[in-house]
Amino acid sequence: MMIRRIIAILAAFLTLAACSPEFNWRKVQLEHTGLSAMLPGKPTTSHRLLDFEQYQLDFYLTTATAGGQSYTVGHVILPMELQQDETARQRLYEALHDSLRGKFIPDGQVSEKSQIQLPPPGQVFFMTRDVGGVALRLEAMIRMEPGWIVQGFVMTDSGKAPDAAQAKVFFDGLAR
Repeated sequence: MMIRRIIAILAAFLTLAACSPEFNWRKVQLEHTGLSAMLPGKPTTSHRLLDFEQYQLDFYLTTATAGGQSYTVGHVILPMELQQDETARQRLYEALHDSLRGKFIPDGQVSEKSQIQLPPPGQVFFMTRDVGGVALRLEAMIRMEPGWIVQGFVMTDSGKAPDAAQAKVFFDGLAR
């Protein structure tokens, strides 16, 4: 009789746990792009202007957290002049990587000062940062298109790489 009660309690607990998933994936529209991203919870979005060379760019940041990880999509709307200037878009891509390298060290690199080859647009890469003995792990991708640039980040503060299966859902959503 006691075993049946324990089994019933466990079944009820598992049913409740299944009703409140830690990752509640949802499609989110990215402002002014017609693009969407998959985020694992209710997102918050902020907007600011970003200066790049002689341009002032609209920058949007959308974030959701789940499973001890932060999932962030940043996207920049490019003005017509940048849309038509592939060289300037490449400089912006490099500037975005430089900004990350100013805070994180790419995996396989000894220090922030080491020269590394930039990953091609759309390729996922990993970086680490030590903050007071806590290792922040970042998995990221930057995707370039003529009208916009999208950055995707999954970050943990556990010292471990982000959950591979959940990160794949996120990055697959950005790769479309």
